[in-house]
Amino acid sequence: MKLPVLLSLVVATSVVSMGFVRIAINDDKHTADEIINNYITVMGGAQKLASINNVYMEGEININGSKRITKKWMVNKKAMRTETTFSGITSFSIVRQDSGWNYLPTRGRKSIEPMTASSVASNRPNLDIEGPLVNYKTKGYTVKYMGTDEIEGTEAYKLEEKINDSLTKTYYVDPDSHYIMRVRTKSSMGGRVSISATDLSNYTKTADGYVFPMEIGNVKYTLVKVNTEINDNLFKPIK
Repeated sequence: MKLPVLLSLVVATSVVSMGFVRIAINDDKHTADEIINNYITVMGGAQKLASINNVYMEGEININGSKRITKKWMVNKKAMRTETTFSGITSFSIVRQDSGWNYLPTRGRKSIEPMTASSVASNRPNLDIEGPLVNYKTKGYTVKYMGTDEIEGTEAYKLEEKINDSLTKTYYVDPDSHYIMRVRTKSSMGGRVSISATDLSNYTKTADGYVFPMEIGNVKYTLVKVNTEINDNLFKPIK
């Protein structure tokens, strides 16, 4: 999937319908906050998002046609562990607010290795389960509406969020469903700039009313559990 060129916008119109502010694609006067508020609504609302203390997700990752089991544990704003198992060998990464580790035996690394301070800092926003857009002003971030881009035939709203001087995220939001379709991340570490794009789809509501994208990049999740008991040892650098 390509990242198209920013389109110019003209004329301003908005219609309130079904609780959403329906923003015309050619509207250049609405704000990023309107788009974000619609997104928060379809994700269950601010109160529902704020009630998430932890999440467990399980699924399958496809790497060059090879399928692997992946698991993720997250404790909101505190810690995250991601595991990938292939041919009986499990790799993992752990990120905490002040530290992180990688264990990558499939790459010939037999020891648990600490992350660099810059790598921990770049991963820290990922500990926020509700996402950087929710309450972004309180978190000290800035968001700008950047017009629209075409994403797989859909003229998507484009929001640019500056999280810090070395990390910027660009969100492409479906104007009809209000879900985020793609996130483009630009980060810099040690003088090197990295740009990546991740598509999100198959948004699904759990039995207890939480909404998650079940397809994130090349990962297809089949199980999500919210606010269950999670062992603290999962976030310690032990095999």
